Amino acid sequence: MNKKERARVLLSKLELMYPNAETELKNWNTPFQFLVCIMLSAQTTDKQVNKITEELFSLYPDAYVVSLADVSEFERYISSVNYFHTKAKHIVETSKILIHEYNGEVPISLDQLLKLPGVGYKTANVFLNDLYKSNQGIAVDTHVKKTALKYRLTKSNNPDIIAKDLEKLYPKEDWWKINRYFVLYGRYDFKKEVELDS
Repeated sequence: MNKKERARVLLSKLELMYPNAETELKNWNTPFQFLVCIMLSAQTTDKQVNKITEELFSLYPDAYVVSLADVSEFERYISSVNYFHTKAKHIVETSKILIHEYNGEVPISLDQLLKLPGVGYKTANVFLNDLYKSNQGIAVDTHVKKTALKYRLTKSNNPDIIAKDLEKLYPKEDWWKINRYFVLYGRYDFKKEVELDS
């Protein structure tokens, strides 16, 4: 079985394992709130993010309100997540850009998203693929990385290189699936071997 076949079989097995796969980030109702959740979740568990977002979004429901926020005040509500100083600064700055350049809406172009403070390739593609099945790239986090390495779909430890390796292996219309399914496997069933030849 070559690498492309291995990749295809792995994804089809994971789709069977997680028939109702969806993001585990909760409490958001709008694309803006979802983007904030993803930005908060970097180097932090979704569970931890979910603990703070209900109160956060009741006080800061949209880009306009966040754009007016004092960064140190905003920090108080997200202080239990890692790198909260940097994240608060980025979220407030991003909100200002969204108000001034995008009428408060989050753009759905990868290039435009990557220009927002604190939004990298992974964050942008989680946002685009989870909400829109956009297939502009593959989001690689810790779980995607370890799953790709375990099943020899990449030799790299660099998320950017892994993303490119996976983008070569999978048809573009399936790119949105990779983060969704690899994350659930990496998070919950990594010790369980997926039989690729049965």
